[in-house]
Amino acid sequence: MRAIAALRERYPFWLHVDAAFGAFAALSPGHAHLVDGLGEADSICLDLHKWLNVPYDSAAQFTRRRDLQARVFQNSAAYLGPLGDRPDFLHLTPENSRRLRALAAWFTLAAYGREGHAEIVRRDIALAARLGERLAAMPAYRLLAPVRLNVVCFTLADAPERAAEVARAVAESGEAFVTTTEYAGVPALRAAFSNWRTTEADVDRAAKALERAAG
Repeated sequence: MRAIAALRERYPFWLHVDAAFGAFAALSPGHAHLVDGLGEADSICLDLHKWLNVPYDSAAQFTRRRDLQARVFQNSAAYLGPLGDRPDFLHLTPENSRRLRALAAWFTLAAYGREGHAEIVRRDIALAARLGERLAAMPAYRLLAPVRLNVVCFTLADAPERAAEVARAVAESGEAFVTTTEYAGVPALRAAFSNWRTTEADVDRAAKALERAAG
């Protein structure tokens, strides 16, 4: 990201980063390097309903140019009030009928604080690594990418085309839930860890369910 940001010295452009869940890697000292340079972005968005564990849908956006944000989204209706120096959110987003998503985010930040959420991030990363190790030891599966954070991307070693079938079988077992995806053109499965209640026992249950589903 720093290398991309440095290009702005020669080519003026707006650098936006969709940090989704990845931005929370900054809370883990062992993984913060994966988001090094994030602060160089002109704008960032991240999903709070993932690693912040608040109800769907909730997200946050940071921008260096709130004036541009207001120029794009400002409302001209008189009953919505003037733009002013500190615009209301009605002038900053396309949603006029929005619930108070910030309240749930504030509650969880107040309850867990930085260290509490850092512990959740570190634990979920460790759990993803645990599942990755379990799958790597199964002849039926192979990892398609290293487990760098909280996502495990894998497929069936001899029959990638069965990925959707396996995903359905795992879901029907009631033990776990994985989604289908595609990696480098290969049909694949994806397990993502973000819930604060997930434990090692859950990972072991998921691994057994995947082993059974593979046949």
